Amino acid sequence: MPAVELIRLKKEADELAARLHQPVEFKRLLLDRLEFYADRVTRPGNMARPAPLIPRYSVPMLFLQAVEQAMQQSASSSPLEALELAKQLWQETHLEPKLIAASLIGMAARTDAHAASELLVQYCVPTENPLVQEALLQRSGSQLRQANIDVWFDLVERWVNSGQLSQQIIGFRALQDVIEDREFENLPVIYRLLTVPLEAVDRTTMHELEPLLITLARRSAVETLFLLRQCYNRTHNPILARLIRKCLPSFPSESQAALRKVIQEQETSG
Repeated sequence: MPAVELIRLKKEADELAARLHQPVEFKRLLLDRLEFYADRVTRPGNMARPAPLIPRYSVPMLFLQAVEQAMQQSASSSPLEALELAKQLWQETHLEPKLIAASLIGMAARTDAHAASELLVQYCVPTENPLVQEALLQRSGSQLRQANIDVWFDLVERWVNSGQLSQQIIGFRALQDVIEDREFENLPVIYRLLTVPLEAVDRTTMHELEPLLITLARRSAVETLFLLRQCYNRTHNPILARLIRKCLPSFPSESQAALRKVIQEQETSG
């Protein structure tokens, strides 16, 4: 993009950021800019990957990045105002305002984790578009985790222990992000959160838990083996046995042998 265009983007982003405390005016100006840039790009169709249908302006990502960058400082220092603005933007049906709202929740989390988490759990619901769910987990959830990991884990635990499968799945996907983060080392808390879902695993949750176990096995085969052995010995759940077999290739050979032995012993004694 030419330098003059970048300068204009920054100017427009700064104008928006200056209206953080005026949510109605911010939204009006943002929608005006989104419409302006939408006229200069191809509308939905050419996606890098298939995505669930949601209306979008398909503006250049540089514009959204410029807006979010311009709001970083003011949103962090005025978290409640940032969350009020997020609520305004969330009323829109298009993707881009929701993306900015998700980022605002993440920015607010740096200084008011509890308020941000309440809005995150209110918006990240099973009926929401999967693209928007992903944006919330990435843009809001990751910032919340960095700001206050205890608040983040409380939120994830609410999802994972929900009586609704669709809520549980959101919790599993949130855990996948932290398990893949090599800088996160407190794996025991992950094992604690997964104990009940593993013991109660059925044909539906099996497919959601499989990628979590594969990643855990690659990070700490010994601890993951211990978890699976405990869960299976307590429940003798045949679906858990099937899940363990599906995950075996991700374990070292000696761990594979140990897990096979646990399953075979229970099946023989049963």
